[in-house]
Amino acid sequence: MPVRANVVLAAAVGVIAALAVFAGVVAATRDPVVLDPASPEGVAQAYLAAIARGDLAAAVDQLAEESPCGLDDLAVAYLPRPLQITLDDATVQGDGAVVSVEITEVYDESPFGSSGYTHTERLLLTRQGPHWRVTGSPWPMYGCPIDGGER
Repeated sequence: MPVRANVVLAAAVGVIAALAVFAGVVAATRDPVVLDPASPEGVAQAYLAAIARGDLAAAVDQLAEESPCGLDDLAVAYLPRPLQITLDDATVQGDGAVVSVEITEVYDESPFGSSGYTHTERLLLTRQGPHWRVTGSPWPMYGCPIDGGER
């Protein structure tokens, strides 16, 4: 391959790499989209955002009345910080919904990226009157006692 072709190829690769870095920076620094708070996705977002910022009372406010979980259960749950949450999918069927999210527990943030563990969680929601509420034992609470925690 002639020298000129190598220079053109190297320049093209450099431009592509610069664009990829730029796109990554823009994606990482943009404000999250606020979803409709009347939708299952919006309620799941409100629940998870409250957990992410440490506002456990606001997270519990998103739980259904019949949820066996409460503030005491959330207070003793493992809450990784920082974490990144991405909506994966939402399915609504009648008065029930399932919202799947990817949660990345960030362990080490460095100038060259971060390391962590990503897992998928499914939040179950139920319609209570005009509102959607998280039901069951949602992440990060598992196996809440039948008598529930403080609400």
